[in-house]
Amino acid sequence: MAIPLLFLIADTGGGHRAGATAVARRIERDSPGTFDVHIVDPVASGSPALLGRTADLYGPLIQHARWLWAAMYHATNSRAAIRMLRGSALRPVRDAVAQLLTCLRPAAVVSFHPLLNHLAAQAVHTGAFPRVPVITVITDLVDVHAGWACRDVDAVVIPSPGGLDRCRRAGIPAHRCHQLGLPVGSAFARPLPTDQERRELRHRLGLADDRFTVLVCSGADGSGGLDRRAQAIAAARLDVGMAVICGRNARARRRLEGLRDRAGRSIPVHGFVDDMADWMRAADLVVTKAGPGTIVESLCSGLPMLLTWYIPGQERGNLEWLVDTGAGRYVPGVGQLVDAVDELSAPRSPGLAAMRSAVAAVARPEATERIAALISGMAGGRT
Repeated sequence: MAIPLLFLIADTGGGHRAGATAVARRIERDSPGTFDVHIVDPVASGSPALLGRTADLYGPLIQHARWLWAAMYHATNSRAAIRMLRGSALRPVRDAVAQLLTCLRPAAVVSFHPLLNHLAAQAVHTGAFPRVPVITVITDLVDVHAGWACRDVDAVVIPSPGGLDRCRRAGIPAHRCHQLGLPVGSAFARPLPTDQERRELRHRLGLADDRFTVLVCSGADGSGGLDRRAQAIAAARLDVGMAVICGRNARARRRLEGLRDRAGRSIPVHGFVDDMADWMRAADLVVTKAGPGTIVESLCSGLPMLLTWYIPGQERGNLEWLVDTGAGRYVPGVGQLVDAVDELSAPRSPGLAAMRSAVAAVARPEATERIAALISGMAGGRT
């Protein structure tokens, strides 16, 4: 009989579920049939209506009221705030987690969301299965919210040196901290394509085989004025190919229907896609937001980044870290963006060469494999 594992997420943004799914698939790949992974959102099933609406409003808030999301983030970013939430709004979620433990009897509980780590540890240690290991997998890259730093878990998977510093200052013992990186889907962790493979990808995706290609995207929600930036690049005097992935932003996709460059060439525009790894592997440069998932996916795909915006709170540190490494640049203005694309798309661009070297230095395509091995080992699956 397969060993049950409980993965806890909350659907505020796509990164938590994507990370959990990537690790679950890697566990199954490495240990076929050994584990039965249950990915559950206890916030949706056990939270009061207000908390559920907060999760549902994540996309609209970061699109239209970033200041409000930033205020909510900072208001909850302390130990005191986490304690208050645990005793009030999050109490039904803790009860939902306790019910899951009783029902599934998992060999390990893994949290992929900052509001669930303390609840998971409390439910395990005060319930009928106190020896079940509780593991946190942090899915923010640099700015680690106070909710992530739970001293009662058995292991914390940390994506960056900045995250490690925050967890150590929060009192988590060094032997429980594992700086392994951020999980990504297996399609992003493959070896980089050869020139021939990239040409074949471009042909299949409807892109020009031999032109410098810019991919414009902005996370699963397609937020941050993606359509305006795509239109600016298309209208500029640039000799580049281009594709736009709008995610769930149907309005942006409608606005970009029929988009063409100055030479009259059609530009592919899509909504949410399941083959994002192929689009990244076909491109030379990505224009995007400072979301942790998109950053690590781009790094694993060998793509330098032009970051156009970030969510206040959890994403500012991502931007600063990426710029410091040299793998990305911050170009908030449309004029800055077009100028950067012009520079980097020039033949034998020294700026592009330097960014590509920086990308290769910081990419961690092995992260998901190492995280999966840690979890399966702590759950008793290591032979």
